[in-house]
Amino acid sequence: MNILNSAQETAVNHLNSPMMVLAGPGSGKTTVIIRRAKALIEKYGVNPDNILVITFTKAAALEMKSRFESVSNARGVFISTFHSLFYKIISAYSDYRTNNVVLEDERKAVIKNLAVKVGANLDEETLQTVSSEISFIKNDMISLADYHSMEVSDSTFQDIYNAYEDYKKYHNKIDFDDMMVKCYELLSENSNALEKWRGKYKYILIDEFQDINKIQYECVRLLASPENNLFIVGDDDQSIYRFRGARPEFLLHFPSEYPNTETVVLDINYRSTEKIIGLCNRIINKNKIRYGKDIKGTGRGGEMPRILISEDTEAEAVTVTNRILEFSRHMPYSEMAVVYRVNIQSRAFIDSFVNHNIPFQVKDEAPSIYEHWICRDITSYLALALDKTRKDEAARIINRPTRYINTAYINEAKKAKDDFLIGSLISNKKLQQYQKARLSELLFQLGAMKNFKPYAAFKFIRETIGYNSYITSYSEYRKIRPKGLFEIIDELQEGAKSFEKIEDYLGHVEIAKEAAKVKPINRDKPQGVVLSTMHGVKGLEYKVVFIISAVNGLIPHEKSKTADEIEEERRLFYVGATRAKDFLFISFIKNRYENEATPTEFLEDMYKPVSKEVKK
Repeated sequence: MNILNSAQETAVNHLNSPMMVLAGPGSGKTTVIIRRAKALIEKYGVNPDNILVITFTKAAALEMKSRFESVSNARGVFISTFHSLFYKIISAYSDYRTNNVVLEDERKAVIKNLAVKVGANLDEETLQTVSSEISFIKNDMISLADYHSMEVSDSTFQDIYNAYEDYKKYHNKIDFDDMMVKCYELLSENSNALEKWRGKYKYILIDEFQDINKIQYECVRLLASPENNLFIVGDDDQSIYRFRGARPEFLLHFPSEYPNTETVVLDINYRSTEKIIGLCNRIINKNKIRYGKDIKGTGRGGEMPRILISEDTEAEAVTVTNRILEFSRHMPYSEMAVVYRVNIQSRAFIDSFVNHNIPFQVKDEAPSIYEHWICRDITSYLALALDKTRKDEAARIINRPTRYINTAYINEAKKAKDDFLIGSLISNKKLQQYQKARLSELLFQLGAMKNFKPYAAFKFIRETIGYNSYITSYSEYRKIRPKGLFEIIDELQEGAKSFEKIEDYLGHVEIAKEAAKVKPINRDKPQGVVLSTMHGVKGLEYKVVFIISAVNGLIPHEKSKTADEIEEERRLFYVGATRAKDFLFISFIKNRYENEATPTEFLEDMYKPVSKEVKK
């Protein structure tokens, strides 16, 4: 984009005082930021060393730096993430070096181990949420005593939080959240440090301002004062990270915080067709707490967004797969994306893509559903139904549900020469009669299940053997909510519908497990259809986008109850839809886990301007 439109020109040529640039999807916000930095240097004579450009991810910072260097020979502009900026500031006043920083992999491992030590053996998804909540407390400057965890009991959360803080203190470590806290403390308490960094960064440009959290905002306020040469670029309609501490109200209240703010709206979407933009406008205009905008296109009419209706997730995956195969005749797979609200929705599409040899990449880092311990439990049961002598599988499920078999006895049986672990336990004279009776019942159940179809075997394991009761008791003991665990097993059971034999299903699980492993997405050489959550797809664009299972309970998510939460869910839906350049498909299902599903409320009163395609 070499020629700027009038709104972009106004933003680029702004010099002093605060400016708020409201940048709609595909409106060229990155171009505006780098061209404004260039104008400050070349038009207004600002020293490059006095310019700070902040964005949120390392990838975005590197891309912005590369694009700036392509339009300017000036050197010295600091293009950085918030974390890199804060680390730069605090390291000048402390002995912290890069080897003192807790990286993400270490943080995950440490929190997992500490959770076990405090008596909370949590699954991967719960651990991830707890880790995010630890960050949220720091980002939002909340007292630990005032915070109530959404996933575990307050006492468990506080134990994990305090154990993690003790770990970092003992090892002289800080994580990315600590960088923000320590930077704020330094700038608040050390006037000499504050004046030094204020003097250095006289012009501050911030990308994705709608994603800023409280402590980042407070640090920026300190650095920018008193000149307040703040140039913020963002879109309140794309604020979707409140769970991380992002506060869209900082963008909404910016003009009242800085009364002499000049506002520019970048309202031309260079990405999408007019038809897609029109639907997206109708979606987001339903939100009440926002800046009003009328996003326009460049005159590309395009095809009307289409609604696909399928019976259930399995049929939906077939419908979308067939569409993708059609598009693949005249465009690369990498130009297509399947977008969903929660990670477990990827399962049906991974299965379908594997079956049709469609290359794909899972963008989000959440572990595959096939790696979940519930999947390993169920596949152990299924494997034992085919061969009762499999020791590892038998040891895994002996007490799932509980059969009151001591772990020492199980380990003893594993070491025995006899391959038949369950038989060895039944022969153990130390076991009580009721324990042996339960093991004998297990053998009978495994025998009965041998010729079941996988879907029927799932129901038998859950209802007759008692695995559902095990999940309930597990959740009560761990003080976590069982609903997420039941969704995992519901999704796995749904995937078993299309298989006739247990051995075929087990073989498929192994193939899908390997195929679903997350591989880094190379933006220069994408390698297939992208599978991503709505959160993960933000900032990206594709010729074809499928938003799947757009039903109430998923989008908006059932956890979202308040008006603010529903508005964020609508923004999330908007973000997913605005990724599409040429073709947008929104898919509904009639049933989810054998329960009736209803189309998302976000498309109420909008069916007429959207084409429908019914797939049985």
